[in-house]
Amino acid sequence: MNESSKNIKRSNRKKIIFKKCHVCGHLNETTHELEKCHQCRKSFLPSHYFAKIHNQEEAKFHSLFNDAEEMEEVQLIKGLYVIW
Repeated sequence: MNESSKNIKRSNRKKIIFKKCHVCGHLNETTHELEKCHQCRKSFLPSHYFAKIHNQEEAKFHSLFNDAEEMEEVQLIKGLYVIW
């Protein structure tokens, strides 16, 4: 299998976000950035919260959460997030 066919197969798959809850330790899996832990219901802030809040004065809070496809690895907090 050559490199271009590997890239095509990789790009056709949906990205999945894995986020470990810092309260209960549950490993959450989703395609959209989490607002709450699936197990303990602890609320989370969106990635780059402060940059988003200052750039968009009238943005609704729920619209600040991204889909996995919109996120890059540099936006993630190491040890809490993984995009696969």
